[in-house]
Amino acid sequence: MFSEILAVTLPTFFMAFVGYAWVLMKQEFPVNFVAKLVTLVGTPFLIFSTLAHSGLSVSALTTMMLASVMLAVASGLIAFLGLKSVGWDPKSFVTAFVIGNGGNLGLPVTLFAFGEEGLALGIAFFVVQSFLFFTVGNYLYAGTNIGAALKLPTPYAALAGITVVLLGWQMPIPVANTVNLAGSLVIPLMLITLGVSIARLRLVELWPSLLFAVARLIVMFVVAKLIIWGLDLDGIMAGVIILQACMPVAVFNFLFATLYKREADRVAGIVLVSSLMMIIVLPLLVAYVKAG
Repeated sequence: MFSEILAVTLPTFFMAFVGYAWVLMKQEFPVNFVAKLVTLVGTPFLIFSTLAHSGLSVSALTTMMLASVMLAVASGLIAFLGLKSVGWDPKSFVTAFVIGNGGNLGLPVTLFAFGEEGLALGIAFFVVQSFLFFTVGNYLYAGTNIGAALKLPTPYAALAGITVVLLGWQMPIPVANTVNLAGSLVIPLMLITLGVSIARLRLVELWPSLLFAVARLIVMFVVAKLIIWGLDLDGIMAGVIILQACMPVAVFNFLFATLYKREADRVAGIVLVSSLMMIIVLPLLVAYVKAG
């Protein structure tokens, strides 16, 4: 079991540490350029190629998408009520509660934990979370422009990949190799960028950030288990849902909070604490889903 946990956590933490160390050595890292490259080029190709070659049924992929929607709705309602009860502005923190780092961290973890099948299921889950972040999340942070996600290529790449699965189409080898190569840059760059982002964040309030991160982790785990029970899922699908649900708060929340002046310092603390918690939490999660 230890070797299985290490097989998932070591490459994940190592690549994130590369990014962290890069900042400590005062080297330049163009986060905006890399983020655009990954979001607009690499991720669509990764999504399309992984789904197209997954061998999974459309039913399995759509079930994962449904689980992702259910998690977002349930956790969003819980977050809204909880934030209101403690006097925090829901518009500033609901999205941070609901949307985890299912891309930068979730996709590598599902790949290392469950192979290509796990990655495909993780992508199906992540596509929904990404779409919700750039629509509903963007609306909550900015108050406008709920259609921003329609300008991104990721939902269309997912639709194209599912269409290939549905039609049973085999890509010509030159096309497949090109798509695979373009998508292969994503996971290393995502992890390095995560490390860079963590190194640049600053913690302002420890205890509120820690309480938020712990409460969020507990809620996400419990809601994920209820969804798995409700949809009668097990095996890799159940494991991927738990892993993706329990990922730390997405770094994009800090970027949006800064852009729209939504308590950015407090959001930064939440992102930082929830990410650092993964040093302890991630091995436990991997052990749990592997044992299940």
